[in-house]
Amino acid sequence: MGFKYVLVPAAASDDMQELEYEADVTSLENDTFRGFVEKYFQGCGGTVDRDILLKQLQEKTGMDLKEKQAKGEMDSNTLDKLLMSTSCEIFPVMMPTKQVDFEGVSAYCDDKGVAKDLPENPRANGLVQACGFPGQTFRGDIFFARIFDDNEDEWYRRDFTMKDCSSEADWVKKTQQQRSKKSSGDMKAFADKMGVNNPAKIDPSMLNDGPAKGETDQYTWRQTEDEVEITFKTDGLQKGDKKLVKVNFSRQKLKVEAKGEVLIDEQLCQATQPDEATWTLSDSILQVTLSKAEPETWPQLLKE
Repeated sequence: MGFKYVLVPAAASDDMQELEYEADVTSLENDTFRGFVEKYFQGCGGTVDRDILLKQLQEKTGMDLKEKQAKGEMDSNTLDKLLMSTSCEIFPVMMPTKQVDFEGVSAYCDDKGVAKDLPENPRANGLVQACGFPGQTFRGDIFFARIFDDNEDEWYRRDFTMKDCSSEADWVKKTQQQRSKKSSGDMKAFADKMGVNNPAKIDPSMLNDGPAKGETDQYTWRQTEDEVEITFKTDGLQKGDKKLVKVNFSRQKLKVEAKGEVLIDEQLCQATQPDEATWTLSDSILQVTLSKAEPETWPQLLKE
């Protein structure tokens, strides 16, 4: 039977399209739709700015690839292959929680939109901003799709249609309510369980020095006014291994285990909202996003 999804072209003169994916997708581990979207973005043109990509990858992984190449730890061919590979960024707009009947809506964009200098997408921007992300912008063509995820056993894709592409749509109102607990400032998106490991909005200005962040042998962390993002270094852990990951959230403590190994079990510097915390697992990347109890800058991650 398949499901419907919507393509929103960057050019406002091009019509939005309600399309149908012919195959059913009933598990995250076999999500062929994401591979389909990645192939679409691979065909999108644009000259890639290598320096911007290197900065983006350093921001994402905490690794200075230029330094690794200079030290001979990574050869030029491997680095070029990494930089030129095209994937998609997944921006989870409505999170699949009980309050919204476990439905989720995400936007999919070219992960190299900034480096390719793709034009901004005003219609996609307007829809997501209406949901409660006032500073969010996208570049290039954008796909919107919907899932059902009960956060336990059931996960599948379902229809997202043209009638959903309205600021008055029911799901937009639900997302506004979901977002109302947060600050109205420019926020970074939650990570989710769909393989996304970074927000769609990546701009060179974000690479400047800002609030406290850091790195240990186990993880890197950074923060916005409302959230703390912790990225664990988990070589060999695949996105299909989510059953091997245990994440326990409490108001001021975080414990994360992967394959029986404790990655962190510490008191946090400040209080969080455990019911709004999320985690995502993609290949070799385990990322936890904490929602701060108060919108303020933390001086460090852990309580001294």
